[in-house]
Amino acid sequence: MSQSTSWHFSSILTSKYRDGGHENIGCTKQDLKNYDRDFKLAICHGDGQVLIDIMKEKQRLNASFFFEYKLDDKQRLTHVFWADGTCRKNYSLFGDVVSFDSTYRSNRYGLVFTPFTGVNHHKSCVTFAAAFIPNEKIESYIWVFETFLKAMKGAAPKLIITDEDLSTRAAIRAILPGTIHRLCMWHILNKLPERIGHDLTRNDDFMGQFMACIWGSKSPDEFEERWASILSKFGLENNPWLRDKFQMRSSWIPAYFMDFSLGGILRTTSRSESENAIFRHFVNQRLHLLEFWIRFETALEEQHQLELLNDNTSLQSLPTLETPWSIESHARDVYTHTMFYIFQHEVIVASTTKDSFSPPALNLFSPTV
Repeated sequence: MSQSTSWHFSSILTSKYRDGGHENIGCTKQDLKNYDRDFKLAICHGDGQVLIDIMKEKQRLNASFFFEYKLDDKQRLTHVFWADGTCRKNYSLFGDVVSFDSTYRSNRYGLVFTPFTGVNHHKSCVTFAAAFIPNEKIESYIWVFETFLKAMKGAAPKLIITDEDLSTRAAIRAILPGTIHRLCMWHILNKLPERIGHDLTRNDDFMGQFMACIWGSKSPDEFEERWASILSKFGLENNPWLRDKFQMRSSWIPAYFMDFSLGGILRTTSRSESENAIFRHFVNQRLHLLEFWIRFETALEEQHQLELLNDNTSLQSLPTLETPWSIESHARDVYTHTMFYIFQHEVIVASTTKDSFSPPALNLFSPTV
């Protein structure tokens, strides 16, 4: 693609940042269909160059936008990382615990999409950064973690949650040696039907006991006792997958992380489901890189708008108090509405307890939240 053509598309797409949004560009539905057709024809031989040109222009317009990229020996785009100013600010506020997902295949070039995600003060998913890498080798993960640290001014997360990929583990040990590494419950439990049989996962008795063992155990000893009992009762002692999961239990079972506040990501099943909901409309499709990035930016913009809406609601209104306790009134003053309602529920439970004379010390980040 020529430099002039690349610049033409860059100008069109970045106009929304200069002019204040999609609504100010002005076009009909047919115009959009025609543009989509022409757009795909134009970028088919210069997709990567257009993407880089747009990111350079975005960085020129806003210095808080961070991106880096790498080319191979044939000048083809192989790595690209980006994080806008809002993403980087959110990381400075909510980045103690980060979910890193490398399970997405999202484009026609086979590049791996790797978002960094967290939870904000409204218990909503927020994206801290994202990248494309060429494969799942250690070198690729080392590059993305090194670039992440550079974007975040050297601030490493206290805990990172990933899937079970061995290369990811090795890269975390090399680049984030002071960060606790935990495996994502959602990815593990998604494999349960395949590994133990669909009939057993449809058994309410088994699933009730299994989930209670995972989530309800308060200590490693309690977990191990429950686990052994379930395997014996359902004849699973020789299941190799369950045996392997038990060997790595300290990396994914909450009972082994009770001494660390996971800031709302403790229930990684629901958190990863929420994260997947953000990206599911455009991952695992054979998209051009630029098509993917436009869809990603739209999802990110919606995410930012939701956060602003929730912030405004918390600033402009006050929840109703349910008890005379000053601790509830104080919580209303300092918490967002979402966090306050969680706190208020615990206060109400405490206030209705027969022998309760004062509110207990509460942990907003307990597994029951």
